[in-house]
Amino acid sequence: MDGFLLLDKGKGVSSFAVVRAIKNLSRERSVGHAGTLDPLATGLLVLALGEGTKLLEYFIGGDKEYEVSAYFGKESDTYDAEGKITVVNENAYFDSEEVMSVVKDNFLGKIEQIPPKYSALKVGGKRACDILRSGGEVELKAREVEISRFDLREFDWPRASFRIKCGSGTYIRSLIHDLGKILGCGAYVTELRRTKVSDFLVESAKSVEYFDEKVDRIEKNMISLELVGEKFKKINLSDDEYNGMKDGGTIVNKKVEQEWFEKGPVMAYYGDFLIGVLELAKDRKGLKFRKLIVR
Repeated sequence: MDGFLLLDKGKGVSSFAVVRAIKNLSRERSVGHAGTLDPLATGLLVLALGEGTKLLEYFIGGDKEYEVSAYFGKESDTYDAEGKITVVNENAYFDSEEVMSVVKDNFLGKIEQIPPKYSALKVGGKRACDILRSGGEVELKAREVEISRFDLREFDWPRASFRIKCGSGTYIRSLIHDLGKILGCGAYVTELRRTKVSDFLVESAKSVEYFDEKVDRIEKNMISLELVGEKFKKINLSDDEYNGMKDGGTIVNKKVEQEWFEKGPVMAYYGDFLIGVLELAKDRKGLKFRKLIVR
């Protein structure tokens, strides 16, 4: 099976468990995802199967959208409801305008963010959360992330919910935790749902249970590589061009827009099929395969 599958992950299930379930059901050895979700989180998990895994990197770095609910006045060591909760300032009160003023001043555009210590980020080859749970200590460095939207959905202090659009690598738990820090009252995530990854929407996703023991449903709901490839720039290859390139060769007489390669991947089609990802040769005068899709 080669293609993409959209899953609506349930609460309390790890992303790894979802991948393992689809891997066992499909009997496909290569299964990956375009960004993990915490067990607490629900929503869109984009899976790639077979040769689709060769395209995953172009979605891992894409924008993502979330709906998140937060509770103010307390904080959590994991930044969410599954951690140890401590009271910071339950007497504090802020109205929606005050909260969104802090958001506007501190959490839009490119910002510095320290990921949660309880995360799957690797430190010395081990996951940070595993180090902490075994009694160790970790120190994670701040990194730049980008937030393009941080909108208020509902407000009933000390509870509020937001819709956030962000770049790859952003931790929503850290955003809420840091918002509580600046307000001086603490905050943690109570619910988190991912609604969009690149152009994929959670409305098009199915639950893991929907596919249980029904492998034909995987095939029927698979998004083809050709359809995925349509999201990017593409170049159609002739018989001679394809035959000249498939074994590592370079074609030099193909007229292309070089700026395409500076803005994202360029897909190669042969007939009706997506057959690979192209790149410019070192001299920038020819084309060759960066990735060859074999089916």
